[in-house]
Amino acid sequence: MLLNRSEHKRHAVHPRLFRLVIPSGPMTQAPFPALSPHSAGPDQAEGRHLPHARRAIANGLLSVGALLALAGWSGCGRHPSAQPAAGPPSVHDQLVELVEAMTPLDKTVTSDISDKRFLRGQELLGKLRAGGRETGLEAMRMLREEPPAGKPRPTDVERALIDVAAHAAPEDVRPLLVSLVTQFGPSLALRTEATLLLGETSPAQALEVLGPIVKNAHPTQTMAPAEFTLRAFVTACDKTGRSAVPELADIATNLYMDETARIRAVKELGHRPEPLALQALQAILVESTGDGYLRRMAAQGLRDSLPKENACEMFQRVAENEADLNFLQFLRDMLDKNCSPVK
Repeated sequence: MLLNRSEHKRHAVHPRLFRLVIPSGPMTQAPFPALSPHSAGPDQAEGRHLPHARRAIANGLLSVGALLALAGWSGCGRHPSAQPAAGPPSVHDQLVELVEAMTPLDKTVTSDISDKRFLRGQELLGKLRAGGRETGLEAMRMLREEPPAGKPRPTDVERALIDVAAHAAPEDVRPLLVSLVTQFGPSLALRTEATLLLGETSPAQALEVLGPIVKNAHPTQTMAPAEFTLRAFVTACDKTGRSAVPELADIATNLYMDETARIRAVKELGHRPEPLALQALQAILVESTGDGYLRRMAAQGLRDSLPKENACEMFQRVAENEADLNFLQFLRDMLDKNCSPVK
């Protein structure tokens, strides 16, 4: 007996209901026999659509599995190909980045790129300075490495490496700094940086090494510029609590000393209101045949160090006997701005 259309719909298996009973194991061939449309009986006609439903469901499951495989997810929710989180960069890697940041760029590079690189270099420099002994030793090792043939190491790179080494491992780097200060051979820029670092990181040693050098008006060998040597010596004095005024006064008033060193000495004396410093500044101020620039700095140092009344009285007295018209005009300006106008 053939079923009418309504009965056929009532007995047919709906695909959505069929999906609920799909076994969870591997997909196997449908247990129903393949039927020819011409030989299908009344009951077999309703199962004729089941292989198509199973095939559609299987394809859907395979598609989901393919998507999960492409996404890299396993059954437990972990990414099988995910690498463990990378740790912080090693000391060597950071130093390599510092070297790259301190290497001069091509002149055609725009300012925004060069500024960004400069700021990154300063950031790394500050971080590596506090990196500890391991960082300092690695920086010193890299500094002592021979640069590639035909490619001398840039000056800024040398300065950065020795800076990190001196701050991070001062005791280990101290002999190298002393050697660079006193022995000819390395570049003068590197020796100058070593001089400044010696005063900053090893002040006690710097006083022993730099003390005789700063007072020598006629050095017999090539040294770092006198101005920077004196600056390093003053830094060492300040760090150890020792007064630098005796050496500064001697250098400032010695006409045979290097001019840059005298200028530095006068500037430093202006910030140190000690009796000897004030005497040295007064002596420079009244030198009518002296350097006009030094005399101006001496006047400014006295203005900042002496009580206002004493400074104004001194400027007035010097102005009355001044022969240099240019310096006389300078004194008049000082009196107008800091004291009562000159009549």
